[in-house]
Amino acid sequence: MKEVGQRLKQLREEHSYSQTQVAEYLGIDQSNLSKIERGERNFKLSSLIKLCSLYNCSQEYILCRSDEYDKSDIAFRADGKVDLNVIAIANETMNDLKMLRKIKKMNEN
Repeated sequence: MKEVGQRLKQLREEHSYSQTQVAEYLGIDQSNLSKIERGERNFKLSSLIKLCSLYNCSQEYILCRSDEYDKSDIAFRADGKVDLNVIAIANETMNDLKMLRKIKKMNEN
């Protein structure tokens, strides 16, 4: 769990989110997120799914079973007033569009 916690902290910092922001997004206390990032506490599957949407990555990446990760190029406000739920929805929508493009290409061939 320590390696997974470090990966979560790295993702959070790469995106310039505070522990408070991510904890509120997940619906947990900031102290619990701190323990998760230190590898002292597990997180729920529902939190894993939400984190994948937020950081636009696979479960395998968060769980340290893969090192494949392409950080999203979407830019948001830098003043800390960004709604992480909106970011997660934007990432999901972007992934849905990518999937539709792949399907369209397969059907054209």
